[in-house]
Amino acid sequence: MTNRMPKRIYFDNAATTPLDPDVLSAMMPYLTEHFGNPSSIYSYGRETRMAIENARKSVAKILNAHPSEIFFTSGGTESSNTAINAAVFDLGCKHIITSPVEHHATLHTVEHIHQKHKIKLSYVSALENGHIDLHHLE
Repeated sequence: MTNRMPKRIYFDNAATTPLDPDVLSAMMPYLTEHFGNPSSIYSYGRETRMAIENARKSVAKILNAHPSEIFFTSGGTESSNTAINAAVFDLGCKHIITSPVEHHATLHTVEHIHQKHKIKLSYVSALENGHIDLHHLE
């Protein structure tokens, strides 16, 4: 009888996920050689800035968007906070609707905005399967 460990399966891809080999290959030059600060004026930084702008243009083309509409963030929390804050402070959203099953990074942000800026906040119920209760939403 062998003492083999069962194959592990990872189910938390919403939090982090293995890097695709093609992504790793594309990123390696910027992790090893072209690592300059893209906000700087020296050559390392200018090379990095050009790569970021080319990536922005590529993503914009895929999404049929303008490059100025594409923002790169460090992760999910920063992305959610950017979108929520922009909706409230740039687009004038006066009522946020969320659900209690939302990630705490989002819930904490909307609760903070609700308390500090008096934006209306409503919670829509979730069904047992995790979907939003559309009748409650109405």
